[in-house]
Amino acid sequence: MNLHSRLRELSTLFALGTLIRFLFSFWTGHPWDFEVFIRVGYYIAHGASLYQSVFYPVAGLGQPIHPFVSGLGYLPIWGLYLALVYKIYSLAPLSPFLYYALIKALPILGDAGSTYILYDLIRSKQTVNEAKKKAIMVFLCPFIIFISSVWGMFDSVAIFFTLLSVWFLLRNRIYSSSFSLGVGIFFKIIPALYLPIQVIFVSRKHDLFKGAMHLLIAFLTPLAFTLLPTGLLGWNISKAFVPVLSQTDKLGDSLTYWNFRPLIKALSTTDISTELDAFFSFPLIRYMWLLGLLVCYVSFLANEYNDPKSLKANDDLKILAKWFFFVTISFLLTRVFIPEQFVIYLLFPMVILVGNHLSTRDFNVLWILTLAFALVNTFPTAFAYLVKPDYWYTFSFYSNTAPFSTWRYLARFIIAALFDLYLARILLRGNKSWEK
Repeated sequence: MNLHSRLRELSTLFALGTLIRFLFSFWTGHPWDFEVFIRVGYYIAHGASLYQSVFYPVAGLGQPIHPFVSGLGYLPIWGLYLALVYKIYSLAPLSPFLYYALIKALPILGDAGSTYILYDLIRSKQTVNEAKKKAIMVFLCPFIIFISSVWGMFDSVAIFFTLLSVWFLLRNRIYSSSFSLGVGIFFKIIPALYLPIQVIFVSRKHDLFKGAMHLLIAFLTPLAFTLLPTGLLGWNISKAFVPVLSQTDKLGDSLTYWNFRPLIKALSTTDISTELDAFFSFPLIRYMWLLGLLVCYVSFLANEYNDPKSLKANDDLKILAKWFFFVTISFLLTRVFIPEQFVIYLLFPMVILVGNHLSTRDFNVLWILTLAFALVNTFPTAFAYLVKPDYWYTFSFYSNTAPFSTWRYLARFIIAALFDLYLARILLRGNKSWEK
């Protein structure tokens, strides 16, 4: 079936989902991340280096709620996109709200593109009604809408290229697949988690040479796309990869049981911050996620595609979705810093597995818990800071003033613990459930 036919099948869904996203897009934003995006777009468009350390408030854009913000922790594509958006906006600067909506245009397109690819993948294995049902689950999922059109984060773009990579892979277009995954990594480093799974898959289904080429292309694509604009624009090449490398051992306490740290600090009568920071800086704790990922890759290597007779009989889509799911769960459970948007990487493979290993309830429980955490971590009104900065100052006051801050830390810890326990529950349902 061609592209036009598939889009026609999803036209009503795309119209409704896009409208909902547009209604939130121009007046909301995360009070830190989106403010960074606003300022970076302006400064890069005016010739500043993407890798400068601080960005100051811009008159008439965003809000001066932070005296300065740090730069982006990504490879340069997102910063270049923000600069392009500002250039387009500056042609007809009718309202700052137009600029905000344009920033979110690509993440919203990422939602739509990811949903389309997901629908096409499922449609090739299941009925039209089942594929439509699952497309509705993701495109109208409140949490996914929240991340792209309220928060303003762009993980959906990386997910689109990751799913596109799987789409090519299942059609034996190995090099197109590796290039697509490389572009996904160029937007966000998270798709690199799935590269070993794909390399093993290609090596087993085809040969070691194609597996090696898949790895090489997926690695060289973001490398080349980073060095090219960095060199052409005269930016400091030595700083190009520092923001991304800093993400590999970043400490934090978001959507993870590790966020008992601020709760203990709030409840303790003595200052134990030094001891807690030392504990979280311990290499075994900080890099435990690497061990978790290694276990997943070895398990995939040991358990899938070992029998040559079964290479053509397996449901490759289901197997890849299952191991993408396992890899993401391992990452979420073992890393000490898990921003809420990372859960989106879990939801998309989950949808493919709904009806086989997972249920709709599993999908709903996880996005509801994550959205609840996000709205406790940053109060809902704070996302309207672009309309009125007082919304941010109110949140800032209550989130840092006892006893309100203590209750917030407690609520965050409870929700994060429930989230992680539910992930563990899914994994511990038994091998028979996953071997169907």
